[in-house]
Amino acid sequence: MDQGLYGQAELSLVPEVALNLSRGCGNPTGFANIRPGDVVVDFGCGGGIDVVLAAHKVGPQGRVVGIDGAPQMIERAKQAVAEAGLQDRNIEFRTAYLDKTQLPDGFADVVISNCVINLCPDKDAVYEEAFRIVRLGGRIAISDIVFTENIASELQERFQSTWPGCLGGAIAEEDYWQTVRQAGFTEIQIVARHLLTPEELEAMACCPGEEFTPPPSKEDRVAVEGKVTSVKFTAMKLPVK
Repeated sequence: MDQGLYGQAELSLVPEVALNLSRGCGNPTGFANIRPGDVVVDFGCGGGIDVVLAAHKVGPQGRVVGIDGAPQMIERAKQAVAEAGLQDRNIEFRTAYLDKTQLPDGFADVVISNCVINLCPDKDAVYEEAFRIVRLGGRIAISDIVFTENIASELQERFQSTWPGCLGGAIAEEDYWQTVRQAGFTEIQIVARHLLTPEELEAMACCPGEEFTPPPSKEDRVAVEGKVTSVKFTAMKLPVK
């Protein structure tokens, strides 16, 4: 994780177990405009860094739900919450696929996600689920990885062979925005974007580490240099006019 994405005050709130497991590409709690009393759902909560930060922002009256497909990550996130001294807050964890959260319609004020939706094979279904569980007038705040242009299909297939690497599921930015809009979200606001450096690209392509995900060939990595960006954005669920 690029810890520069989080301020020192934020990092001081997060236990080491969550910092060590964080593989994000942004800090969605920093631009989600989370308010005291809000209900926040974290899609792909991992080791819990953004759950902990969201819990501090929503306060004792708010609620945070962390969702992840890996039971091992859920256990680490629970540990992080306990080590952060937040075990008495309204924090819940669910082991579930992001397109099947089983949360009620209109449940959340905010859905956040930090470099996870790019790993989902069916992004349409994930954004449709986010739209379903966000209340009318609610919003999403997402950090994710996209290609700035279409890349050759055979190159895409080679990245997909090591899917956990954050390039495996990445799609062209234009297609990504179409997915968000088709789910029903409007008023997409890009908060920040960052073109990955060759060093960042190398680290990201074998996320969460070379012992889990073999790095791509140097030729393949060089072929996408300057074509991979992290985007941070918000979007709204507004009444249809």
